[in-house]
Amino acid sequence: MNPLNRRTFLKVMGIAGVGVGSLGLTKMALGANPPEEFPQDSNYGGQVSEASIDMSNGKVNLNQDISMRNSACLGCYSACGNRVKVDNRSGQILSVTGNPYNPINAGLKLPYNSPATDAYLAFSSYKDMGLNYRATLCSRGNATIQSHYDSMRILVPLKRAGKRGEGNWKPITWEQAVNETVEGGKLFSEIGEDQSVEGFKQVRDLVTPLDSEQPEFGPKANQFVFIGGRNDGRTPLAVRFTKAFGTVNWFNHHVS
Repeated sequence: MNPLNRRTFLKVMGIAGVGVGSLGLTKMALGANPPEEFPQDSNYGGQVSEASIDMSNGKVNLNQDISMRNSACLGCYSACGNRVKVDNRSGQILSVTGNPYNPINAGLKLPYNSPATDAYLAFSSYKDMGLNYRATLCSRGNATIQSHYDSMRILVPLKRAGKRGEGNWKPITWEQAVNETVEGGKLFSEIGEDQSVEGFKQVRDLVTPLDSEQPEFGPKANQFVFIGGRNDGRTPLAVRFTKAFGTVNWFNHHVS
């Protein structure tokens, strides 16, 4: 029997990991409101593969019913890359994996100018591509599919429908949310409240002092304070908006 060298050991462990990972992702997707006809591979019982690879020459044969989309994971503040598997017929997400183009979740990342077929080869054993470029996600990243299909996920704006602290809310349209945020007014008169709430239109005043007795506070526009969360690509838009609005009060998650 040949001795078990490091490369053979890693290959064996990689194959075992793929089997366990595939089983876990399948069960996870099945428990997250999957399509009525969840696509199954009749030969192996798992998910239908996104592609098949000819191991003799590396030719990738795509499954036209499946799309793979390279994106970023929002499971935590790291914003690692991810790769989303989508059923083209139902539009349902089947699973998420690592993005081989992203240096955060790939030991050796694929060059950005590599063809998309290399991303498929990175999940195979063709010329050790999977050993060198295989990208992974942590448990939280894999669980984002559950967050996406969570029955409690908020998909529309919610407006307070009772007294503060009662926890009563009602869904409203995006148009209503934008209009009330900009225009302000007696927004809660329908539940018996008479106070007038200032909107962006009233707050964006670059002339009137915020406090006439303390001019160092600047104009009334500084009444608007933006407190950011994660820095995942939306920060530049927030910075531009607050500067255009005229307020100096912009705070990021970790930078002030």
